[in-house]
Amino acid sequence: MKWRRATRTRISGADDTHAPPHGRIVTFVIGTTGIALLLFAYLAVTWRNFAGVTNSINAFTELFSDFVIYYYPMGEAIFHTELPVSGFLYSPFIAILMAVFPPLGLTSSLVLWGVLQVFFVILYLLLFRWLVPAGLQIQLLFVTFALSSFPLVLNLLGGQVSVFMVVAILGLLVLNKRGHCAAGAGLLAFAVSFKFYPIIFLAPFATRRDKRFLLFAAAACGGFLVVVPGILLGFGDTLSFFGALLDSFRESSWVTDNPHSQYFPHLILRLADAMGHDARAHLPLLYWIAYGIAAANMGLIFLVQRARLRNADLWSFQLVFLTIPFVLKTSWPHDFVFLSFTQALLIWWLLEGEKATPGTDTERKRPHASACPRGRTIVMFFLLLPSIVFSNIVFFNLFGDFSRYGFYGFLFWANLLLLIALYVQLLPPSLRRIQQPPA
Repeated sequence: MKWRRATRTRISGADDTHAPPHGRIVTFVIGTTGIALLLFAYLAVTWRNFAGVTNSINAFTELFSDFVIYYYPMGEAIFHTELPVSGFLYSPFIAILMAVFPPLGLTSSLVLWGVLQVFFVILYLLLFRWLVPAGLQIQLLFVTFALSSFPLVLNLLGGQVSVFMVVAILGLLVLNKRGHCAAGAGLLAFAVSFKFYPIIFLAPFATRRDKRFLLFAAAACGGFLVVVPGILLGFGDTLSFFGALLDSFRESSWVTDNPHSQYFPHLILRLADAMGHDARAHLPLLYWIAYGIAAANMGLIFLVQRARLRNADLWSFQLVFLTIPFVLKTSWPHDFVFLSFTQALLIWWLLEGEKATPGTDTERKRPHASACPRGRTIVMFFLLLPSIVFSNIVFFNLFGDFSRYGFYGFLFWANLLLLIALYVQLLPPSLRRIQQPPA
């Protein structure tokens, strides 16, 4: 009898490490609501009104300005001009989706857009709960990081789409883990339809030769990007739309001097100019360095996948996210919504020890296995802390100026510190596992 009771206890405990008990969802909701109210009160006191926001964040003249300036007009124009409006740099599939809004009128469309923004933020908070077997305290810590994240606040103020993309990409992990391969590929195609760079999230699947998912992803991307627009707009007009997008990308040299771009070569140019050096002649070299770092990240993903570390896909996706400022030539601040997820994931590893350590299940059972050497823990702490600070809205408010904040690349440095932390965390167990002789 005692043995059965102990067995049930162990089984229950094992389940708890993989999914938070349903009874705690109420506590999670109450805690999340409290955190959201506290942060809203802080922002209300700090900014007082939207005029106060625009003084600090001079990118916006009104709430959801990107929706008003780009998305709503694109929805009005798509079935009349079949070409992107000025500044609309997304696929024709997204332009077709935007056609839902104009029949509602601008005011109702703004309300609906706000509801969608809040809904996707809630999904973002839940995705950490679904993907990371962390305790309630760390879940609420993630909520704090996410809701106080400058990229997320910026995304909400501008009515941007970065949170949609991050949720779709993380949702792919949830669906794929549950065996819904085709639906996961559809989410990836949805993200690619906004900005084409999420195609690099195929890297973990390519390194482990997951042909089934790759085929689903190719079919979904083809359907979202070509087939659906081709049917609704005509294939000739779809090609014209993509041609206009390519022309816009070719004429985007202005991004190089934009102080908000967190793309590595652009940041180095700005910092060199600030120190009185003209580094433009070295721009091709900076591009190659950026691509080299991206290639190194892909190499680490290969090692993580080959070593079959626990949560290999989750860690691999974090590496892909952190590769963005080395491949995406805009890399606007709102593109860094994902930072809070990676920060909380690493905090989970530091605080919950061995069960979060990305070794293999065999290594985890060894008596001598340790969660993390003390020296590495200290290094991780000093990498994580400034990353959390640099990306937080409180730090931005102390800094006080959007252009200067972007000019010095605080979000890039927050991203780079996390990237270094992942190398410190993932490279040793990956190499150790690969170097082990076969059993």
